[in-house]
Amino acid sequence: MSDPSANHFYDLQEYIIEQGNVADILRLIAAGYKIDDDVIQSSLEEVEDILNRDGGVPFGLEEGKPSSVKETAEMLPLLLKFGKTHDHLIQRMIRFLIKRQKGDGGFAEAMNLEHLIEDRYGSKWGNEFYPVGKSVTWLTGKALEALSLANYNDEERLRRARDFLIYSQYEDGNWPDFMNMGQSDPLATGNILTGLRAAGVDSKKRVYKDARAALFQHLKDALENKSTDDMIDLTAVCPPETDKEKNVIKGGLELILESQDKGGGWALMGSKKSDAELSSILGFVLKKCAKYK
Repeated sequence: MSDPSANHFYDLQEYIIEQGNVADILRLIAAGYKIDDDVIQSSLEEVEDILNRDGGVPFGLEEGKPSSVKETAEMLPLLLKFGKTHDHLIQRMIRFLIKRQKGDGGFAEAMNLEHLIEDRYGSKWGNEFYPVGKSVTWLTGKALEALSLANYNDEERLRRARDFLIYSQYEDGNWPDFMNMGQSDPLATGNILTGLRAAGVDSKKRVYKDARAALFQHLKDALENKSTDDMIDLTAVCPPETDKEKNVIKGGLELILESQDKGGGWALMGSKKSDAELSSILGFVLKKCAKYK
């Protein structure tokens, strides 16, 4: 089948190289986009430069900022392609992540990130979906995926993270952002589903099937609302198992393509300016789900 990522109306690679950060560039490399060798080399050098002494990636990828579980868990899988030459960075990131696992098996950000999260996401909203000091479900999903893909071999730690997610799922198939939260958050489910999959949870298990069904429903609703942002979760439900699922994925890919900006990227809902992080993720989705269009 044709690769929809080859049919971008505008040049995504050029936009990301000019406007994105090192994670955005590495995301395109991991997806299989053609990036010049000198850009790849400079990106790897930048990762080594910004990494904190504790092995974590700084919040916002800004040198000198405290280390973040989110940033580290997102960066780690992008480096696995370069494991033969940069395993020392991978191992440092792994060591940082496991230090951020809580007693309940979940992963949490340190308290010194609270003001940075509030500044970036807004004090009320940030604290509701991204609190510090307590285990966060979607953050645990990201950490579990990263550690599993990196072949981290402490099965007991991985099992605890997996079980934390399995037993915190709500009846609607989604998850709360943290324990005892009054409602589930469909935006968390994609991160958690990919984490469970990477950890080897059987796709026939109820926790997996319920999550997948809930995410497909969310994606279907997002398609009807023309919400391109939500299509970042398409990779979590690929490959499709039915014609209805295939139609959702096909529709999502078409929505991504038709909403690309002239500058090469995609804008967040409510904004007219392209966002580099969203753009690199949607470009990743286009590559990884291409065969299902």
